[in-house]
Amino acid sequence: MIEPMPPGDWRDLQKAVAQILAESGLSVESEKTIDTVRGTANIDVFAVDHSQMPPITYLCECKHWKSSVPKTVVHSFRTIVSDYGANWGLIISSAGFQAGAYAAARNTNILLLDWQGFQELFVERWYRHYLIPRIDREAEPLISYTEPINSSVFRRAESLTDEGRRKFLALREEYRDLTFLALFIKSRVDSFDLIDQNKCSILPLKNSLRSPLVECLPADLVEATALRDFLTILLSHVRKGVQAFRELFGVME
Repeated sequence: MIEPMPPGDWRDLQKAVAQILAESGLSVESEKTIDTVRGTANIDVFAVDHSQMPPITYLCECKHWKSSVPKTVVHSFRTIVSDYGANWGLIISSAGFQAGAYAAARNTNILLLDWQGFQELFVERWYRHYLIPRIDREAEPLISYTEPINSSVFRRAESLTDEGRRKFLALREEYRDLTFLALFIKSRVDSFDLIDQNKCSILPLKNSLRSPLVECLPADLVEATALRDFLTILLSHVRKGVQAFRELFGVME
């Protein structure tokens, strides 16, 4: 899914929840004290989706416990969510929930989620609001250097020495398939996505792409199993390629 490993403790869980929500386009505050009709309450992660009108408010409780969450926690949190007037209350638990907790949350605006379930809830928004824009922004220079028709780049290549032109062609060949992959992802060519209609990741690419393309891409990239790792690895190769072209031509803004 988004992250390669589950959070190690409650701080990691809280931080990871806040990070994913923020990267998904929500306004986020951690450990926020809110005022309700019955007094104050401390919320692990407070998030507001301002892209909706009216805005949607999420209150999130992060439970990195060794035991499953009981119904008493759900009852208490449900009261806070109701008293504050939040749209949704999310309880993210590393050890699951007791049967009574599910009964207490039934037909309410409280969602009981494990770490995987939380990621699945926001993966599509994270993908659209974070992963694609990052690739779009950072891969654009490499796309310019490797696209089939770019008169500006070709004119600069003509001014290179014979050795420089050979290196230019070699770099274009080396980064061609990586650039095509970045272009497919950011432009959704042929509706290409790294998540399917069930919000499941198609990673690793070595298991989902046809063999010829897999063999032309970096091994660490096609073996990545989590979206964040995939993004980090892809961008590291993109930056390396951009740097190689810039060293050949000089900085080209």
